[in-house]
Amino acid sequence: MASEWTPGAVAALRERHDLPFVRADAEGRVMEFNPRFHDVYGWDEQLIGQSISAILPQEFREQHHSGFSRFKLTETSKLVNHPLELITICCDGTSVRSEHFIVAEKTTDNHWSFAATLRPLEGPHAC
Repeated sequence: MASEWTPGAVAALRERHDLPFVRADAEGRVMEFNPRFHDVYGWDEQLIGQSISAILPQEFREQHHSGFSRFKLTETSKLVNHPLELITICCDGTSVRSEHFIVAEKTTDNHWSFAATLRPLEGPHAC
C-alpha cells in the first residue's frame, strides 16, 4: 500500500505557515512543530520526543494507539489525506475543536513519518 502515499506530503504541509503543523515519527513521538502550533496550542519544546497523544483527549488515546499499531501492520488508513474534526488539547489542558489534515509518508530509509495541519475552529485563533 505504500504506493498510495505521496512523496513530499510532509514537506508540503510544513510549508503551510498559516496553519499549525506537527510531525510525529513511526512510534508516535513528536519530532517537530511550527511556531504557529506554539501560538495556537501553547506547546513548547517540552512536547518534542513526547507521544503525540499528549495533544489528544484522554478518552481517545487508547483508540489512537490501536490505530497507530494497526497502521504499522497494514500500512493502510481511512483517516489520512482528508480533513477530520477533532479536539486538540492545549499545553494548559484546555481543549480546542480543530480540523486536522493528516498525511503519512515513508522515508527513503523505509520509516514512516506522520504530519498534520491543525486548523482551530473556535477560540481567538479560529480560521
